Amino acid sequence: MKHFLSLLLFSSMFFGGYCFTGVYCQETQKNEEPAAAESESELKKELLLTDKSLEIWTFIDDYRIIPGKTLHLTVQVLWKLGMTVDLQSLANIDLSPFVIEGIIIGERQIFDNIHDFAVITYALSLPPESKEGIYSIPSFTLSYTNTIDSTEGTASSAPIAVKKVPILVEGKIDKDVICIGDRIHYTLTIRHEKDIKLLWDNLNKMQFPPFEVLKTEATTQTDGEITKTVINYTLAMYELGEKKRNPEIPTLSVLYYKEPVSSAATTGSNEASITTNEAHTAPISILINTLLKSVDVPLEGLKGPMLYSKKHIYLHSYLPIGMGIFLLLSFVILTIRTSIMKHAEKTPAIAVITPQIALEDLKNAITELEYADDDSKNKEVIHIANKALRKYLSTLLGISNELAQSLTTARFFDHNGQNKLSEDAVNTAKESFKLLDSLIFGKQISKVSFKKIKDSLEEVVRLTGV
Repeated sequence: MKHFLSLLLFSSMFFGGYCFTGVYCQETQKNEEPAAAESESELKKELLLTDKSLEIWTFIDDYRIIPGKTLHLTVQVLWKLGMTVDLQSLANIDLSPFVIEGIIIGERQIFDNIHDFAVITYALSLPPESKEGIYSIPSFTLSYTNTIDSTEGTASSAPIAVKKVPILVEGKIDKDVICIGDRIHYTLTIRHEKDIKLLWDNLNKMQFPPFEVLKTEATTQTDGEITKTVINYTLAMYELGEKKRNPEIPTLSVLYYKEPVSSAATTGSNEASITTNEAHTAPISILINTLLKSVDVPLEGLKGPMLYSKKHIYLHSYLPIGMGIFLLLSFVILTIRTSIMKHAEKTPAIAVITPQIALEDLKNAITELEYADDDSKNKEVIHIANKALRKYLSTLLGISNELAQSLTTARFFDHNGQNKLSEDAVNTAKESFKLLDSLIFGKQISKVSFKKIKDSLEEVVRLTGV
């Protein structure tokens, strides 16, 4: 208790602004709650409701894609009260040629007095061998059942066109409200395929009228088949010019060309085979804060030095400093004493998940895999077996249990640690994951399927037993 009171008194003397900060945080939090409510209400206003029992809207974060980039497809499903919608079937839809890297199915939420809705998010990518061109995210169908009259129906989404391009450019600024003379940091991010070459003469001489370029820094890194170039421009503006309007960072043109194939180099006419193209950024508006220029603040006259009495100096300088030093020393002594007492106590052992412990958990899960007439109990033991298998394999592959539980089945063995398992063990484990996924996401659970997954898991234990 003394330790706490000393720390509180010391903090109140040296950091007087703490209380103000607490009030500010509370006010900020209060202001954020109405803002979140407004954004949700705006989202609801954007959806044009019809008299359909089930409606599906699809949105995508970008209509352009390059290899290695993930698109996020947001599906909003809205249905009338009294309808039962099979949302779990969305986990098994086919969006070819796009590959589903991940899916999040949201919980049912209240939209208004007569509608409920749910949000489903897909992470999509194109195969690396995909050629340039326009691809379509296909439409899909979702079924529903009217619980009042037991009628059934379906609703379909609209397809979305996505263009695969060899290069993507994006421009961002650190602030969009400035005063005359302030510096702006403009970041130009360029992602492109390895056979794409940039014209650096154009990038180094890039102009931003009416802004002046003060400094340019560029970094480049390659990740697989994609090269990422980030160029930071430091900009400033020192006068508004004749027209009194808010300036704008103009659209930038990034020039590039595709490196010719090696066979064309033998013809001796490289220049004829090179075609220069350009990619553009979006313009960005800047707001000039002219408030300070319109306020005329009179300057006060010069004053002589202000003299203070010795009593005033003692009470307002020496005494607070001395008390602060005393409290600081007391705090340091108490801290050292507490640390010594803690180290004197016995340090509890940290539990570590070893392959042997994880193997025992997996064996116990296999023992519990007995088919029952209760579907909820069947689902529960299946999930336990899935988690136990992932935890056991994570100890063999050298990855964390948290990562193993979050990886998709297709990406689980994309780690160097798989060299610790034999090919038969990897194939058997993949088959076990496939059977578990079919039981988790499927509708029908039979005694035969339970027997198959149990035999498969026992085979994994036999091939990898430690």
